[in-house]
Amino acid sequence: MRNPGRPPPASTLFTVSSAWPVLESRGWLGGRSTEVREALRGIARVHALESGQYLYAAGSKPNGVFGLVEGAIDIGIPRADGEELIVHRADPGFWIGDLALFADQLRLVSVRAVTSSRFVHLPQERLLRLVQERPAVVNDFYELTHRNVRLTLQLLGNLSISPSDVRVANRLLLQLDNLPAGSEWVDMSQEELAGLVALSAPTLQRTLRRLENAGLIEVGYRQLRVPDRARLESLCNPGLAAIASADSPGR
Repeated sequence: MRNPGRPPPASTLFTVSSAWPVLESRGWLGGRSTEVREALRGIARVHALESGQYLYAAGSKPNGVFGLVEGAIDIGIPRADGEELIVHRADPGFWIGDLALFADQLRLVSVRAVTSSRFVHLPQERLLRLVQERPAVVNDFYELTHRNVRLTLQLLGNLSISPSDVRVANRLLLQLDNLPAGSEWVDMSQEELAGLVALSAPTLQRTLRRLENAGLIEVGYRQLRVPDRARLESLCNPGLAAIASADSPGR
């Protein structure tokens, strides 16, 4: 089934003016003050990638901070064997690039476009100049770094969960957290999901079948739907579900 909430194809005209409202409506930028948003908009540029292209690679020098406006990106970390491990699939509203820039260090991760993707770019020189002029802005970027470190810890913690049903459910809920409120569809193939939750393809297929039979998800072509988020959350947090049930009317 096609995702009815999937946005229409990107228009040919892509400017900061057309991109900025998307980023202001969700994620990190949506939580900034009007003054900070306007200041960042004043230095912003746009950037586009085709599917498979890298925004940057681990080990490269920083060149600014990027906000994803359209498409999807995979975040990868280098392994000891020279391969790349994909640890996160990010959707519009996600920002990255701050850590290496403000630490003046090389990039720790690689960022690759999964589909044709468009970004707002805060160029390094312009951003550092803005921080010199308005030192308080750096606190907003500390908040972005904290947000991304928190996400990293969530990803690591999820991989330690033994029941595959709960591991997959947590991953789907995390993906939904990065989508607009009310979203039910996660655009991701089973192969991609298996890699993100560190499960073999057969194990993931059995897990998805159990979740679908329980009415917790719907499996589509390269998509998964969560029709009732609260029920999926109760699978991950049975204690909270029991408390909510005890507090409900008539109990």
